[in-house]
Amino acid sequence: MPRVEIELAAVPLNIPLRVEHAGRKLVILRTETRTVAYEDACPHASWPLSEGTLHNGVLECPGHGWEFNAETGRCLNAPAYCLTPVALEVRGDTLRLDWEVNAESPASN
Repeated sequence: MPRVEIELAAVPLNIPLRVEHAGRKLVILRTETRTVAYEDACPHASWPLSEGTLHNGVLECPGHGWEFNAETGRCLNAPAYCLTPVALEVRGDTLRLDWEVNAESPASN
């Protein structure tokens, strides 16, 4: 199981942070209330969400402007779409991200 550990201080507030590890592209979102991680691809057209903007808890995709609730990953424009979450745990001043590698994962190719 791939794992990434990042110092919380290295994650900017309200600015998406791209992390690449083991062939996987992730985006970390840190707001005033929560820190979460998702796969770094819009479910609509695979634009990198890390190139988007984060404002008032809403992540805007740079491609077509779709908006996502940063805490839930749910799309505000098309509620049937949702970001793919990545397990994130805060341990003191460190973030730990873990994810499974499966046949569909880019990390397994």
